[in-house]
Amino acid sequence: MSENTELLERIFVGLVDQSWQRYNEDIKNKHMDDLLVGAVIASTVGSGFSLIDLNSDGVRHYLRFENMENRERIVFELTNMAEDTVTAKVRGRWARTVIGYGSPSKDTKTAWNILKAEVKSSFIVDRNEPGVITFDADLTSGYIYAQVPLLLNLDRYFGEGYEIKYDLLQRHTEAAIHSLKKYLQGRLK
Repeated sequence: MSENTELLERIFVGLVDQSWQRYNEDIKNKHMDDLLVGAVIASTVGSGFSLIDLNSDGVRHYLRFENMENRERIVFELTNMAEDTVTAKVRGRWARTVIGYGSPSKDTKTAWNILKAEVKSSFIVDRNEPGVITFDADLTSGYIYAQVPLLLNLDRYFGEGYEIKYDLLQRHTEAAIHSLKKYLQGRLK
């Protein structure tokens, strides 16, 4: 009887362990939005930018940063595409991101009209397709933006537990910003 009792107790402990593993996976996946927002803030601030705006509707998170020395801005729209654990396991943890680079303009309205004319003349089927660079302007603050939607595999940026690979995230963000800045400056010349 004692062998049977020990076996049943080991089975029970195994069931509890499996339950905790699944529970922790669910918790981690639910916290992925918080991790992503926090990682973007930390890596962008680490690049010399200051967070100047943060908004969220619970699903999409909007962040705006400014380099206080040269007034350049970076904007992010972050949307976790795997809110539930099953989707995360099957498709992976992905986020739809829009990364934007903003530059102050002395004549924002003229610059915006130049870019608007270019956008009207090109045939863009879906502005949400990854890699399609679009433009925007904030006429009130005097900024012109180039932005690009990307789909990012979050598992590349987050290790076991809650480890964040800041260097990789920072490098990828800097690469996107570099290209957007170059693209925007080329269009405004």
